Amino acid sequence: MTTLTLIFNGPASQARAALAGLLQSYRSAYFIERSSTEYAVTADEATADELAHLPRWTTTILPR
Repeated sequence: MTTLTLIFNGPASQARAALAGLLQSYRSAYFIERSSTEYAVTADEATADELAHLPRWTTTILPR
């Protein structure tokens, strides 16, 4: 499993809608809200790699 931070690159008012899309698309990932635009995510390696390349999101992979 990999833990990463996703930061939405857009208005905070649109972040929840963007998150809802991720929750539907990546049901195996575990999301924790840190702020209105920042989320910690734990996912398997393949899912983490997909999440790391999403448009409108900045990603930081956290050390183990």
